Amino acid sequence: MKVVKVFNNNVVLVNIKNHQQAILFGNGIGFKKQPGDQITKGNGVQTFIKNIKDPEWLNSLSNLLENVPLEYLAVAKNIVDHAEKKLGTKFNQFLIISLADHIYFAVKRTSNDNISSLTSVKNVYPLEYEEAKVGVKRINATFNVKLPAGEISLIAIHFVENEISPIDENKQSNENYVTLHLSKVLQIIITDLGYPAKPTALERLTVHLRFLISQIQSNKTYLNDKSQDNKQILDSFLKQFPELKGTLKKLQDYFFQEMDYKLNSSERLYLVIHLKQVESSSQDE
Repeated sequence: MKVVKVFNNNVVLVNIKNHQQAILFGNGIGFKKQPGDQITKGNGVQTFIKNIKDPEWLNSLSNLLENVPLEYLAVAKNIVDHAEKKLGTKFNQFLIISLADHIYFAVKRTSNDNISSLTSVKNVYPLEYEEAKVGVKRINATFNVKLPAGEISLIAIHFVENEISPIDENKQSNENYVTLHLSKVLQIIITDLGYPAKPTALERLTVHLRFLISQIQSNKTYLNDKSQDNKQILDSFLKQFPELKGTLKKLQDYFFQEMDYKLNSSERLYLVIHLKQVESSSQDE
């Protein structure tokens, strides 16, 4: 095998037989290696993914590895592989990258996450939810943390959004409806806050919005709003970041005027947290 690219000391892109490419990872496999060098797959070295054809995927992987340790990528791959077998489906190859980033972010903020679970996910997508529960257990065991229950719903949404061959075609909503409103809502946000320097902030927001719009279309409750805590947290958050009030108001107006839907306090809280991530990333430019 010949080295094509060295991502870091532990991850390399190689050419294998029949001009196929693969990602190998293992401790020190890329140490002092250069493109064109021969490399042998020794003990402890794993083949991460084979037959890579999308240069954008490689670029996304390279960007991820600049900020996220390798072990998060390995856990994400294990979760995706297990889910594909259990759910009998195939996922978009970008799921591994977005999920690794999500896991890293989730582990870092475990002590500060009191956001409500997405209550409808378990009922609407029970198979993905149960598999996400298995994934969260794996994450907790690997990184010695205890993720909040809400992370199960978020990972389940990652599964749903990245299924190439859906388990049940009846689960699909009218994609034209979702895409139309998603595009307009994102346009409002980017016009107000700017385009984020880090695409992951926008990716998380897009997943959240797509699911929210799908639920509105299906006339299903998205976030439970029984607790007064979320309204208090929202008020406190907006006092701390008053610059987000205008954007949130525009979004509330859009959902009400164009979709005949009034965002509750839990939905507004969850949305404004995503807005802050986009704003912070935009300021990094």
